[in-house]
Amino acid sequence: MTDLTKVADDIDGLADREIKAGGFKFTFASVAAIFAFISTIVGGLYGGFVLYQKIEEVAGLDLGAYQQQMEVMDAKVSGMAEKVEEAVEYSRDIKNGLKDDLLRIEQQTDRIEDTVRIVEDRVDKSLRENEAEVRSLIDNADVRFEAQRDRLRSSQDTEMKDLENRLDAKLQRALDNPLSD
Repeated sequence: MTDLTKVADDIDGLADREIKAGGFKFTFASVAAIFAFISTIVGGLYGGFVLYQKIEEVAGLDLGAYQQQMEVMDAKVSGMAEKVEEAVEYSRDIKNGLKDDLLRIEQQTDRIEDTVRIVEDRVDKSLRENEAEVRSLIDNADVRFEAQRDRLRSSQDTEMKDLENRLDAKLQRALDNPLSD
């Protein structure tokens, strides 16, 4: 423990110690400040040197080549702008064409719907007329059938009575005179 106490005392005394160099007395804090000042100056000089190199590099560039590349890029961009403009115009034409086509199709659809409605009405009217005519024909046929049936019944009744009368007469003659036949 005595060693630790001695180390702690040495550290506490470090701030109070002075270093002599070149006839000057320096404390630990002043040495640290001088070191920081010198490193700042050296860092600034290094940064200035690097900046100087970059400036020299830029100054040595061939600006004509860059200008030529910029002109080529401008030409490409303007060419692309023209193509984009043409594409937009072409798209607008297509849109207008499709719009016109849709309007024509709508008009044709309306005409077809009108025609279908008219034909539907005609067919419905024709069906109603035909149905009435068929009913009328059926009713007329029923009346004629009933009349014919009544005529046949009355004729049949008459014939049956005649037949019955003849049979009665023959039967009566046969009964009246059993040997005559």
